[in-house]
Amino acid sequence: MNDIEVLLAIESVRKVKAQYWYAMDRKDWKLLASVFTADAIVDFRGERDLRPGQGIDQLPPVEQALAAGDEAAHQGREAIVRWYIQVLEHWVTVHHGHAPIIDVLSPTSAKAIWPLFDYIDDGKNAMKGYGHYYERYRKEEDGRWRICYLALTRLHKEGTHPATFVK
Repeated sequence: MNDIEVLLAIESVRKVKAQYWYAMDRKDWKLLASVFTADAIVDFRGERDLRPGQGIDQLPPVEQALAAGDEAAHQGREAIVRWYIQVLEHWVTVHHGHAPIIDVLSPTSAKAIWPLFDYIDDGKNAMKGYGHYYERYRKEEDGRWRICYLALTRLHKEGTHPATFVK
């Protein structure tokens, strides 16, 4: 890939991540579905099982969690979006991501680490969170980059997370 192709890929990854956060905060489920590959995996076990600052590599393979039916890991665009709707439909969420580290690995694959701040409120419990998303992206046949793997870890939390699967 030449430098222009790499820069275009990086900007496409930035755009799809911005669409992800915008879709969640606006509860735009059609847009949210469009940011994931059909076989995507989301893994929020890090939010539940890791101590603040502990690396994602400390978790067992996500395939084990998926096979066990762990409520913090989901696979497939439709299943993922159904889960987001179930969890977030009635919550107020605000997400900010800054200064990503994006590596374009090939013309059709990339990975990124996104520093994160989020505010999550279900009307009873609210949390301000700081952490990182660890993601992989794939450029699909239609020319769009999409998220094919997403995992989250936390550095710090203030308040109580509304999700029942988070300790």
